[in-house]
Amino acid sequence: MGRARTGALAAAGIVLLALGGAGPWLAPSDPLHSIDSAALRLLPPGTVVPALIRSDGKQLPVAGRDSDRPGTLITEWRAEGDDVVYRRGPRWKSVPLEELQRDEAGRPRVIRLAFPLGTDRLGRDLLSRLLTGARLSLGIGIFGVAGATLLGGLIGLVAGLGGRLSDAVLGRIGDSILSVPRIVLVMALAVLIRPGPWVLALLLAVSGWPSLARLVRADVRSLSGSEMVASARAAGAERWRVAFRHVLPHALTTLVVAAGLRVGPFILLEGSLSFLGFGVPPPHPSWGNILGEGRDVLIDGWWITAVPGLLLGLTVVVVNAAADGLRDLMEPRRRPA
Repeated sequence: MGRARTGALAAAGIVLLALGGAGPWLAPSDPLHSIDSAALRLLPPGTVVPALIRSDGKQLPVAGRDSDRPGTLITEWRAEGDDVVYRRGPRWKSVPLEELQRDEAGRPRVIRLAFPLGTDRLGRDLLSRLLTGARLSLGIGIFGVAGATLLGGLIGLVAGLGGRLSDAVLGRIGDSILSVPRIVLVMALAVLIRPGPWVLALLLAVSGWPSLARLVRADVRSLSGSEMVASARAAGAERWRVAFRHVLPHALTTLVVAAGLRVGPFILLEGSLSFLGFGVPPPHPSWGNILGEGRDVLIDGWWITAVPGLLLGLTVVVVNAAADGLRDLMEPRRRPA
């Protein structure tokens, strides 16, 4: 029960990020835009940058890279007469002192901009992008599994209780889908459709139902010859009532456990597709396309690839642990003595 409880808590946190919108709400800054791309470009994790504030509230980050020491970030500003001169990337800029917010002593007001996970090549806060991208990456995986579970359950039920013709036709369709590597199949469909997040979740569902349908069909086949089903038919129950009232509830345990074990692979598949450019289109962030953006600056901005990659791997491990706990909870025979 301990592992099941831990898995349930982890799954609840993931669902909160994916469906509740908690990620964007927790994001400390705008995940789509940078307040100053030149000054905040490729800042390493843990960087804190001073910023001046204009009277209209606009922030002016004070940062640049030292040309004599590559990779070294310097923050510098000074007053020159009635103007304030500050670093903006590789150049110097100036702003009239009267246009800046000032403290009681008349000095320019300075705040600190913190970037715990650094910034990307456009100066956007990586932490904000990862928190916002969690809703897309996890949401697509969860909705993809939900769609595949619904399709697999219904198709497996029809194949198991229908005649030989329906079983053969549905079986051949499922075999045809399984004969093509799944990532290749979804990539081919994505080229034709150019999917958004919801369409991508639908493609994952359409490509992922055959394995679930096989499990349901096997359970339904074994139940269709049971005394329970024979009694229901002898009592005059219609076929659809037998299917949904007597057979499907007994196959739900297998279906739910199998669906839980597929959440991790679905999230990983979404990340792979977005990394390759066939998933969520920019500028909307997902963990996969953030990984893809880091390829071009892997040496100067290693954290852009390392952090989302680590987060994606840890999420899959946590989801699999939650699925194992769910399996122990729903299949008591599998619990250790």
